[in-house]
Order: sequence, then C-alpha cells, then structure tokens
Amino acid sequence: MKKTALFISVAIAATTLVNQVWAEPTTTKTEAPAPTKSIVQTNIVTKEFESFLGSLQKAVKEESHTDVADLMSYPLIVIKSGKKITISTKEQFIQKYDRIITSDVKKQLLKQKAKHTFHNQYGYMIGEGVMWVSEINNQMLVYSINTFDNPYEVAGIDDPAAFAQFFNNLKKEVAANNKKAVAGMIDYPLNVNKNGKTTKIKSKQEFIKKYNKIINKEVKQKLLAQKIDRVFVNAEGVMIGDGQMWISQFGTKIAVYAINLK
Repeated sequence: MKKTALFISVAIAATTLVNQVWAEPTTTKTEAPAPTKSIVQTNIVTKEFESFLGSLQKAVKEESHTDVADLMSYPLIVIKSGKKITISTKEQFIQKYDRIITSDVKKQLLKQKAKHTFHNQYGYMIGEGVMWVSEINNQMLVYSINTFDNPYEVAGIDDPAAFAQFFNNLKKEVAANNKKAVAGMIDYPLNVNKNGKTTKIKSKQEFIKKYNKIINKEVKQKLLAQKIDRVFVNAEGVMIGDGQMWISQFGTKIAVYAINLK
C-alpha cells in the first residue's frame, strides 16, 4: 500500500526520534569459546555445515527467535559498529534479537550458498563476515556476529551507505536543476500534498512538466540545507526539512514518495 506522509512539525519530530541507543548487556570477562576443530584442513564444505546453514536460514527466515538462539554459542561475541559486546545467554540474545540480527545480517545470511562459503582456520564466514560459524564442543554454532547501526532501518531502508549516496545525489541534481535526473529518483505515483489535498503525479513526464511547482523554492532550500546526520526517521520514512519531502525504500529502490507544499 502506498504511504502518504502528512506534514510533521519539528516539535513533533524532536520528540519521536527513533535512533535508539544500543543498551549494552552486562559485561563479562568470559570470552567466546574458540573453535575446537580447524576447518582449513579441507577445501570441501562439510555436510554438517550445509545442514547447519539450512537450519539457521530457516529459523531466521521464519523469525523464530528461540530456534536462532539455540544455534548460537555462548558467550556470543557481537561486534557492533566496531564495539565489542558479549551476549552471555539465550535469554539475552532473544531480548536483543532485532539489534543483533539486523536487516543487513539477515539479508547476507539468506543469500549465502553453502558451496560458496569461504572457510579457514576460524570457521565458515557468512556473507562479508557478518557471521562466523565453527565446530564448538562437537556442534556447529555461530560464535561471532559483526553488525553496524543502521539509523534508517525503521524506515525500511536496508543499506545506510546506499541511502547516503541517494541523498547526496538528490541534493546534487536538485541544486543543478536537473529535472530528468530528479524525476528518476521518484517513486510513482508521487503524492504531492498541499492544503490538505493530495495530487498524484503518475509519471516522470508529468513530474518534469510540473517540476517548478513541485520542487519549489522552499522545498529546494530545505533539501539543500538538510544535513544527513540530522534527518528525522520513523516508520513512514526519512523526513527532509520540516516534512517538505519524504524518502523510503520500495523493493530495492530508494526514492522520494511524498512532497508537502505550503
């Protein structure tokens, strides 16, 4: 269903920011157990790992937090945005599940093919290193997870780097008055809200034709003045300025989907 964002004031935005602080669990000096079997001895992905990967992917895909927790080695080492955090128990893992199994971790895990998994003396590497798996006490388990904060995750945006690139490109093209390029950064139909009335812009051609009325002086000024680390984010998307523009992700495409005019 297409989302229609209405104007939100700065005062409201300031009270509902969603960039929550990671609450660090109780610290412990106990380190995660080291793998007990060197994987580098063979170039063949074992059937044990192939079976384990299938079980892990199934549990994560089905959002079965308890089943995923059962496939972790405790204490579990989580490296989050370069900071080391120790998860001591299954209960602690389940409590912090959404902050550990982020959309990026989930995406890389579900894409992983057993036969294409890199492995060395530290175990099997999932994706670009978001998870490490090895045999610990005669059982395949995840012993380390590497993740990072995604301030745009609640808005449905998977990759913060991709959003930053989109945001910077949007500012660049609007500053250059490149109507065609900006038209390609819109999700259609675009909702243009003014005085309580919504007009739907159905195509790039219509957007370009009405460009100066949509990307007016105020919208342009608010966008160009917006700092990426100062954006307001909620389930509706990423808000630019005082609500003049809203951005979200549709499939794999990041795009502007609503513009609010005074």
